Amino acid sequence: MTDLARVSVPATCANLGPGYDVLGLALGLRLSATAQLAPEWKITTLGAGAQQLPTTGDNLMARAYGRVCRRRGWSMGPLEVKVDNPIPIGRGLGSSAAAIITGMALAQLLHQGRLDRDELFREAAAMEGHPDNVAPAVYGGLQRVTTQASGVSASAQELAGNVKVLLVIPHAGKSTARMREVVPEEIAPLVQAANDESLRHVLEGLAKGDPKGLRYSAEDRRHQPYRLAVQPESAAIFELLQQNEHVAGVFLSGAGTAIGGWVVGKIDPTEQVRQAVEARLLSASVRLVNPDRLGVQGEIFDG
Repeated sequence: MTDLARVSVPATCANLGPGYDVLGLALGLRLSATAQLAPEWKITTLGAGAQQLPTTGDNLMARAYGRVCRRRGWSMGPLEVKVDNPIPIGRGLGSSAAAIITGMALAQLLHQGRLDRDELFREAAAMEGHPDNVAPAVYGGLQRVTTQASGVSASAQELAGNVKVLLVIPHAGKSTARMREVVPEEIAPLVQAANDESLRHVLEGLAKGDPKGLRYSAEDRRHQPYRLAVQPESAAIFELLQQNEHVAGVFLSGAGTAIGGWVVGKIDPTEQVRQAVEARLLSASVRLVNPDRLGVQGEIFDG
């Protein structure tokens, strides 16, 4: 029988407003992949990216797999991988982080028979470059990352059980690299102080499920104004969500184009927001998701 490995990785929202490059949340929207050793690389994707992602060793999963194998001295034998991907590509929902973590997790499972999450976080953060996406995808929940000379680390933050995320996802994507170019490298001390204060409120709101704190997600001055200025459709959605009484706070997911809104309690504004999006002639999907608290999952089994 052939050893098979199965991995699943959640989508993520990074920044969450004022938590620029430090805060990320895992979402209950999971990529899953099953892999086995094969004569040559063959990656079959169902769902998002099915028509645009490489099917050979050029795929990001394959490159991440090879990176781990080279560093650990493992055989780099190719894989046949079947992927089910609900994470939209290029929308700021951590699709690249999920792909990299999947490839690296498959390497760990097939070559050492288990996941090492701490090693996976370090390796994936180094390759992906956005540890605020990688940390929640690996560990689950709400994560805050710290970068020091000694390396990058992640710490879990308290997250109330009544907090959900309403995602409004434009059908058109944007380049994350391009969206980083529009954000100033330097920031005035007063702006940084204001952002730090807003971040404190957001973390309190997430810990307590308190709408008063969550509204500070929209108060970011570090990156959202610049990115929304070049994403007019996302800016229109941002404004639309701010006007909805059942959305506690609004933020640009990562670099965009997706917009997230905090929903606290039992009221589900999904259909109301969907109708508002259609009335504004905006091309986007709307869905309410729970945070994911598990992070990457993996198993080895006999096929």
